[in-house]
Amino acid sequence: MTETTDVQQPTRILLIRHGQSVANAGGIPPDHIINPLTELGHAQAKAFADTFPCTPTLFLLSPYLRAQQTSVPLRQRYPEVPIEEWPIQEFHYLNPARHNGTSEEQQMPHILEFWERDDPSYSDGPGAESFSDFLSRARDALKRLAQLKSDGCIAVFTHGLFMQAIRLLLLFPNATDRQLMSNFRRFHFVNFIENLEVVELEVINGQLRMVGQQHLTSFTLQGETSHA
Repeated sequence: MTETTDVQQPTRILLIRHGQSVANAGGIPPDHIINPLTELGHAQAKAFADTFPCTPTLFLLSPYLRAQQTSVPLRQRYPEVPIEEWPIQEFHYLNPARHNGTSEEQQMPHILEFWERDDPSYSDGPGAESFSDFLSRARDALKRLAQLKSDGCIAVFTHGLFMQAIRLLLLFPNATDRQLMSNFRRFHFVNFIENLEVVELEVINGQLRMVGQQHLTSFTLQGETSHA
């Protein structure tokens, strides 16, 4: 007698980085939350929606403006699809009181100082997130994503550093926050995520994994990368 098992069909999840923002283009937005898309960013979002590869059943949105604006063309194409806002916003680790109204070039000494400090518990001040707090948000998102089910796909409009945190946590689930922080920027630049680039995940029987990105597993936390 042949036994049969009930195998759950994979749930497809697409993490989508927002289109080009004012800050991406070298401009100075009012702050890291109100950082709107440029004209190019809106065009990128429209082109992305026109060629979206699956039928969405749920939209998950960052609360930040640039991600929400990026989602608009696809939401207009599928107006019946439900929308949820999740805390999947970008990692913002500089004190807003000191850095709002400044360019990335002006912020660079403070950016380098933050990462060279290599302290995942450090916060730069009110409104700034520690690296450990950032990873905690990403871990919570992974747990919630693993519980989702869809016959089509789930479109998640989010941000580059947040997507990198998801990648690293899936690749190195047992790493400490300090290990991940020490290697985060190297990983980010080696595996850079462009505007409107997609990281695909799938859920099978409650287990979440990346799809089609096997090359990322050659990254090691302490050693050199074996790919460029």
